[in-house]
Amino acid sequence: MKKLLALCLIGCATLPAQQIPAATQLPGSPFFIKQTWIVGGVGNWDYLTLDPAARRLFIAHGPVVQVVDLDTGALAGQITGLREAHAIALDDTGEFGYISDGPSGQVKVFDRRSFQVVAAIPTGSAPRALVFEPQNRLLFAICANSATENPATPQPATNRAKSPPNATTRSSPQNKNPQSVTDREIKSSVTVIDAQTRQPLAEILMPGKLGFAQTGGNGQVFINIVNRNQIARLDAQAIAAFLRGHSAASSQPATIQSVSAPSSPSKQFAAPPVLDWSHESRLPNSAESRMNIFALGPDCREPSALAVDGGHQRLFAACGNMKMVVLNADSGELVASLPIGPGTEAIGYDAGRGLIYAANGGAQGTLTVIRQDVTDTYSEIQNLPTRQRARTLAVNPVTGEVYLVTDLLGVNLAQPGTIGTLQTAPVNGSFQVLVVGN
Repeated sequence: MKKLLALCLIGCATLPAQQIPAATQLPGSPFFIKQTWIVGGVGNWDYLTLDPAARRLFIAHGPVVQVVDLDTGALAGQITGLREAHAIALDDTGEFGYISDGPSGQVKVFDRRSFQVVAAIPTGSAPRALVFEPQNRLLFAICANSATENPATPQPATNRAKSPPNATTRSSPQNKNPQSVTDREIKSSVTVIDAQTRQPLAEILMPGKLGFAQTGGNGQVFINIVNRNQIARLDAQAIAAFLRGHSAASSQPATIQSVSAPSSPSKQFAAPPVLDWSHESRLPNSAESRMNIFALGPDCREPSALAVDGGHQRLFAACGNMKMVVLNADSGELVASLPIGPGTEAIGYDAGRGLIYAANGGAQGTLTVIRQDVTDTYSEIQNLPTRQRARTLAVNPVTGEVYLVTDLLGVNLAQPGTIGTLQTAPVNGSFQVLVVGN
């Protein structure tokens, strides 16, 4: 351990000095890392969620959710009883929160005062992103792993023999479409949950591999479709009216058993209906008003993060090709495209200050700060060096501070190897919160 810490300290000391942009490019003063809070813990981490009223930061960190007090930078508590936490959503009453527990295929409900899990709601396979839609009091659990992949229906040998010589097949080198047939057949699922009754209302099959999701607070939910370079827009009000009116008649008679918290009674859930919206061209008329799909165009490949400006109806999508695109949330029209860094898994939007932040966890780690003007123009004003793998963030709308998390990597010099082949590993106890402000 001493060798790991020593090497990390040496490596950190040799990093190049931060390059501060010219003062004319900055919103008054440059952003910088104001504080570093060491909170420890083990395992990989995922999304962050901020409760500005209670001044608490929730961090999905391996088998727990860490709760950090923003006044002290210390742990206020932990939410346990999870296999692997991915995302946290908070209701608008201040009473309850929700955690997507991927390997268990559940959303865990917790009390925000006691940090105790009080219920478990079954979802589709491997839920990751999680959205609470306040107007209709629905939870949308985004199950990122493909729910099904349907191979093409085999054709009789005689039919295959009669295919023209230039016919494009799944394995043909002449298929120049960047999305293969298999990619087009991937389905993912979204579990829609009534937050009041804690009942799953439906399982919606969606086209493609789903990624991050977000709501602008005005009844719309937006979801990245990663492998198809698209964003799906769901109308939560239309979905709520349809599901709450038909869920009882549509439910299957079978029941599924939830895994309850130790202090909670066991609860039975009726198996929710499955709605197949996995191919937009075959959607029934009744469903078309509930889902729209926007193409991101050539400027954005593999959208990985998403933020919503509900006031101006704008979407901010981070892309795997180091671009951030701005879309009209009503029409899907491209408004702007800007460069960001690599490895972005979260974008934050500060509506009060008109600032967008991209957490770029690739390479040495940076935070791209973009200013939004009332004329609907966007410009990068700073690219702040942060830390390796600081790829997710949360924005405090009250103070304007930005919180990122990462840990330190070290090398055990006692293990055989040479420069370039040494194996790195996280330094125990080094998991930390970076507080950025200006």
